[in-house]
Amino acid sequence: MTFLANILRKACAIVTAGALAISGFSALAQQPPQAPPQSAAQPLGQGQLAELLAPIALYPDALVAQILTASTYPLEVVEAARWVKDHPDLKGDALQDAMQQQPWDASVKGLTAVPQVLAMMNDKLDWTQRVGEAFLAQPNDVTNAIQQLRAKAAANGNLKSSRELKVSSAAAPPPPPMAPPPPGVDPAMLPPPPPPDYIMIEPADPDMFYVPIYDPTVVYGPWPWPAYAPFFWYPPGYVVGAAIFGFGVGYLVGAALWAHYDWRAGRINIDVARYNRFNHAHLAATGGFSNWQFNAAHRGAVGFRNVTLQHQFGTTGTRGTFQGTFQGNRNVNQNVNVNRNVNVNRNVNINQNVNVKGTTNFKANTNVKGFANVKGNANVKGNANVKGNANVKHH
Repeated sequence: MTFLANILRKACAIVTAGALAISGFSALAQQPPQAPPQSAAQPLGQGQLAELLAPIALYPDALVAQILTASTYPLEVVEAARWVKDHPDLKGDALQDAMQQQPWDASVKGLTAVPQVLAMMNDKLDWTQRVGEAFLAQPNDVTNAIQQLRAKAAANGNLKSSRELKVSSAAAPPPPPMAPPPPGVDPAMLPPPPPPDYIMIEPADPDMFYVPIYDPTVVYGPWPWPAYAPFFWYPPGYVVGAAIFGFGVGYLVGAALWAHYDWRAGRINIDVARYNRFNHAHLAATGGFSNWQFNAAHRGAVGFRNVTLQHQFGTTGTRGTFQGTFQGNRNVNQNVNVNRNVNVNRNVNINQNVNVKGTTNFKANTNVKGFANVKGNANVKGNANVKGNANVKHH
């Protein structure tokens, strides 16, 4: 009996190891390898915010606003980018109708009218997640950082009205007195100062949006934060020429871009008329605008790096976990709705016929069953099943 007990213990160890492996894979799927969580006591400084926002700071206000809101839902951005790639000819009313069939947040749905932007957000997933968290955690600092970048581009003669864009400005309220920075503090880690003026960027035609294409390390003049260099992204097929500030094709967006940046309040509002028209909704508001609010249910199981956001919103989600990683080549499962049931070793067969000294036979076909099914939103790249049927034999 001691021999059989040893065999049983080995079989249980195999099953338990399989279950632990699945548990580890599940944790990796829900929290892919990333940078260490940002401390709640250390908000992003002006150098870090400039790095994040420089690639989009010169976009039209409504587009910037909708990028910021949509970036809080990185999983849905991935789904929408792939949907657009599979449906390149849907535009106008047909696109609006198709969006009613999708479960995404309205900010993500609207960006389907500007596939160039969705493609960038999908290519730069790590950046997308970081921008979304910065906006949720530090909305006023994000506002100030964008305005500081616009002022630099204007001062260098690279931001002005054209046939694609209308650039204007309005005086900002006087900033409160600021204490001098502590000695020895890296200026890049200080918060961005409020601007003396707000610079607004609008499309020359309210329904036709041109997405600016520019090298952030050039358009703003000498880059002041060498340790925080922004990326330069441009769409496939775009020929980078001598123009510092150029454009790709125009997008007839209609009512898809409904977000409105309230620069004074440092928040994003909803243009209710446009929102209702594109989303076939009946949102009501006083004065034509409603405050945008983050909806954690649309984030899925993509966790927050920022500790404050973890405490504020948790990691709740209802539509499966994000599979893949925000690092490297951003390899994300082509089918986001992945296997929800991971089967771990339904039958562990222990020694079909255990013979001891050729005379004593323990029960034939002894089956030890256990740990039959481990369930729960585990994403193990490519719908992975960990299978058992481990045979422990002794001669």
